[in-house]
Amino acid sequence: MSTQEQGAQRGVTTGLAFGAAVVALMVQRRQLHRRTEMAAKHRLQFDVLCKAMDDPVLAQVLDTYEDSVRPEEHRQFLFANALYGNLLHAYRLGTTNLDETLGHLRGICQNHIFRDYWDATRHHRESLPAGSQERLLAAQVDEIVARASEAQDRWWIA
Repeated sequence: MSTQEQGAQRGVTTGLAFGAAVVALMVQRRQLHRRTEMAAKHRLQFDVLCKAMDDPVLAQVLDTYEDSVRPEEHRQFLFANALYGNLLHAYRLGTTNLDETLGHLRGICQNHIFRDYWDATRHHRESLPAGSQERLLAAQVDEIVARASEAQDRWWIA
């Protein structure tokens, strides 16, 4: 192979490597942008829940339960939603893996108030897309809640 052909081949290889690096950088920037948007959305949702917990009048807007709940119970449900939302958010972002997330949820599901919240919001989860992360996680929480309600769950053991 001539020196000229070798130089051309190196140029093509260098160009391909540069192109791959540019594409990888674009993908990385898109992922960072998505994570930033998810964090902002989660923060806004958390702020809304905090305002509703502090103001019973605002909390009425978030009362979408099939059965009526007392104002005190509604505040507890909003807090339970914030706890669950925080774990879901951490799982979606990858700051906790599935085992860690389920471990935290096993502990939270030991609380009867959380289980009452979970039961009261079951119809909310029916519209979640079948393959979504939230739907899959919710199905696992359904199992944890059922076992905790029957006092069969040794929640500290994965």
